[in-house]
Amino acid sequence: MTVLVGYATARGSTRGVAERIAAQLECAGEQVDVQPLSDITSVREYETFVVGSAIHSGQWLPEAAAAIGRLRPQLAGRALWAYSVSSVGATSTILSNRVASYLRRVTPEPRVVQHLREAADVRGHRFFAGAIGRGDWPGFGRVLFRLMGGHYGDARDWADIDQWAESIHHRDAQVRGE
Repeated sequence: MTVLVGYATARGSTRGVAERIAAQLECAGEQVDVQPLSDITSVREYETFVVGSAIHSGQWLPEAAAAIGRLRPQLAGRALWAYSVSSVGATSTILSNRVASYLRRVTPEPRVVQHLREAADVRGHRFFAGAIGRGDWPGFGRVLFRLMGGHYGDARDWADIDQWAESIHHRDAQVRGE
């Protein structure tokens, strides 16, 4: 099976998640291409898609939304997995645990993923925490970050990312009857 792992990143954290997903899928025997979403012009040669973006202001980056809009006709009815990288992931966070627990309950799926569900066979969406450096949140954002118990560093949960990638391989293998 040929898998396309596409991503949109602001500072490299989401690219790292994409590369890790691709590495896990390759270890499972899949043929994988990793590309920025903005560089993808056709998806016709791929059987499965794993697409993700950094989250800014609660939504995927504009270049990710534009790429999905452009590729949407080619994705119709096809297997797709989506992931979002933000301050709070399903298993880790750069914010306080209390704030993260609240945000996990109230944060809706990004609009782009909702639109993908209308066009493609979205088999799953996962939130992952990313990494943040001192200059990543400008001005008042830094104050808000600190008030929410934010801490600088890399909060990516590699074991969670690995497990999610393995679930993609296993689910698609079941669909293929392997």
